[in-house]
Amino acid sequence: MENNDIAWQSELARRARIYEDIEAGDRFEGTMTVLDYTGMTVLMLVLVVGFWLWGA
Repeated sequence: MENNDIAWQSELARRARIYEDIEAGDRFEGTMTVLDYTGMTVLMLVLVVGFWLWGA
C-alpha cells in the first residue's frame, strides 16, 4: 500500500511540474485561435446553407 502512495505522490508532483511549465511559458496547448473559430464558423455556414438548399 505504501508503494502506491509513493507512486501517486510522484505522479502528482510530475503533473504539477507540467502545469507550472505551461503557465510559465505563457502557452496553453489546445486553446483555439481566431483561425480556428473562423474555420468553425465557415464550416457551420456551409453545412447550414447546404442542407437548407438540399431540403428546399
